Amino acid sequence: MSMSTSRRVPALIEIKHKTTGELLYLVEARNLMGIDLTGVVLAGANLSRQNLSRANLEGADLQEADLSFSMFYNTRLVRAKLCRCQLQGASFHSSELIEADLSEANFYHTNLVLCDLTRAVLVGAKFLGADLTGTVLTDANLQGATFDTETVWPAGFDPLAHGASRLTE
Repeated sequence: MSMSTSRRVPALIEIKHKTTGELLYLVEARNLMGIDLTGVVLAGANLSRQNLSRANLEGADLQEADLSFSMFYNTRLVRAKLCRCQLQGASFHSSELIEADLSEANFYHTNLVLCDLTRAVLVGAKFLGADLTGTVLTDANLQGATFDTETVWPAGFDPLAHGASRLTE
C-alpha cells in the first residue's frame, strides 16, 4: 500500500469515560471534525482538547463530559445535554446551542462568540471570563448563573435582568 493510500484510511477513535476509562463510543474516522454524532450518549466522556468543528451533536448526551480546551467552530449542538460539563478554555465560535441544556456548566474563559443560545438552559452556569460577544440569548434561562468582571456579554444584554449574578472579589 502506498503512503498516499494509507493516509486516507480511517482510523478508530475511542471515546472513553473521563474517570473510569470505559469505552463509550468507537468512531471510524481520521478525526472528529465534521462527524455526525446525532443523539449519541457520551455522558462523562473525555473529549478534552478535541476538534469537533462542523460536527453534528444534535440531541447528544454529553452530561458531565470534559470538553475543556476543545474546538466547536460551527458545530450543531441543538437540544444537546451538556449539564455539569467542563468547558473551560473551549471555543464554540458560531455554534448552534439552541435549546441545549447547559445547567451548571463551567464556561471559565470559554469562547461563545456569535453562538445561538436561543432557549438554552443555563441555570447555575459559571461564566467567569467567558466571551459571549454577538451571542443570541433569546429566552435563555440564566437563573442562578454567575459571571465576573471579565465576562463579555452581547451588546445591550443585561445578565442581571435575566437572573444571573455577578461574583464579587
